[in-house]
Amino acid sequence: MRNILFALLLLQATNTTAQIDTVSNLSDTEKLYGLSVFWKEAAYNFAYFDKANINWDSAYQAFIPKVLATRNTWDYYQVMKRFCALLKDGHTNMYPPNNKLIKGGALYSPLLFSWLDDKVIITNVPKKDSLTIPLGSEVVTVNNMPVIDYLEKEIIPGISASATHQLWNDAAAQLLSNVDTNTLFNLTLKTPAGKTFTHTTHLRTIRYNWAYPLPNTPWKRFRYDKLPKDIAYLQFNTFGADSVVFDFKQRLPELYEAKAVIIDLRNNGGGNTSIGTAILKYFTDQKYIKGSTWRSREHIASFKAWGKFIKDEELEKHLKENPFNRVMIQKTYDISRGKYWHYGDTYSTYNEVTDKKITVPLVVLIGNNTASAAEDFLISLDDLKGRAVVIGERTYGSTGQPLSFDLPGGGSARICTKRDTYSDGREFVGYGVKPDIEVKRTVEDYIKKRDAQLEKAIAILSEKIK
Repeated sequence: MRNILFALLLLQATNTTAQIDTVSNLSDTEKLYGLSVFWKEAAYNFAYFDKANINWDSAYQAFIPKVLATRNTWDYYQVMKRFCALLKDGHTNMYPPNNKLIKGGALYSPLLFSWLDDKVIITNVPKKDSLTIPLGSEVVTVNNMPVIDYLEKEIIPGISASATHQLWNDAAAQLLSNVDTNTLFNLTLKTPAGKTFTHTTHLRTIRYNWAYPLPNTPWKRFRYDKLPKDIAYLQFNTFGADSVVFDFKQRLPELYEAKAVIIDLRNNGGGNTSIGTAILKYFTDQKYIKGSTWRSREHIASFKAWGKFIKDEELEKHLKENPFNRVMIQKTYDISRGKYWHYGDTYSTYNEVTDKKITVPLVVLIGNNTASAAEDFLISLDDLKGRAVVIGERTYGSTGQPLSFDLPGGGSARICTKRDTYSDGREFVGYGVKPDIEVKRTVEDYIKKRDAQLEKAIAILSEKIK
């Protein structure tokens, strides 16, 4: 009887154990190799060390005992994410092998969180809980710790971000993360009416078909809708497939009949710059469209060796004493310090489109999730002076060409190698592209289930087409 009872208890314990693999582990050699590969590739190729403001070699040394102390592959990659995050770049990321480490491949939270008005706000909740957790409720504490302190201690150190607003947006969205499904989160919440109460939740490994008061619209690469007053609405959620251009061209007959157009890029995370440009060509007669200009670090081994003989305090002396070799001396010095750049051409494309152009008033909606190639679209749009009114919030603030590579245990990483600016040198990486008219998301918008940014776009276009 005792053995049967023990077996039952063991079965029950097994059914409630973590959904994360906490047993599989890498060897110390593999752990060091993975850390070293990431350090090496960043040391030679990363484009934003000046923004990271970090001694990369010292950071590498500090993380050697940290990775060796990890108990399993899951913990190893949590530490590696923190190492990666030191570079403070949205196109430099660590990807754990979650398909191997998590049952089902991902962890899901039933509550959705957003960073609004410098607070963590619940912006969607299953209907079954909506009577007790109203939309717009603020998270005050997590496991008895003030939520800001919790984010700064537990979440932010593992987030790779270029812009401050991106950092806090990602931190709020990932409030419940990096733990197994047994971990309970005790949240202190404050409703919009000011009532304070507690709620306990945990992560799941299955995305349940929860019903939400704000429906999760199924993702589509492209959407078209006809709004009142003959305003055409185009939502591009990716520039990552040539088929997006095909989708757009299929709607040209309706667009030629429209009195105004809205392009929504608020949830476009990027893809290929040329795809966005291919669409933009239909909205202008301008023959050449300029985009961003770029540079990338250049390494020449012999020059690095020569430059190492030049001491920092003696550089100016060498330049003065060798006027005919100033360029070579400066170049060897810069390469030895990892500060020599190859300057690429400004992105420029010929507008070969001979089809009828769309000349009606245009509004482009942007937001914090407008990233990468979608930001490149905006840089090219800036070259078409006055063609569109841009409405919304600052963009993600990160673009560039990542170098991707594999890591031990099935993980991978990428490092940003390309530094982009406006063609005139203005920076947007780390800041985001600023809209012409800023309309910030508010808690009230979520409570009332309204899209203030779209409403503003419609209002402006309605005035233009009277």
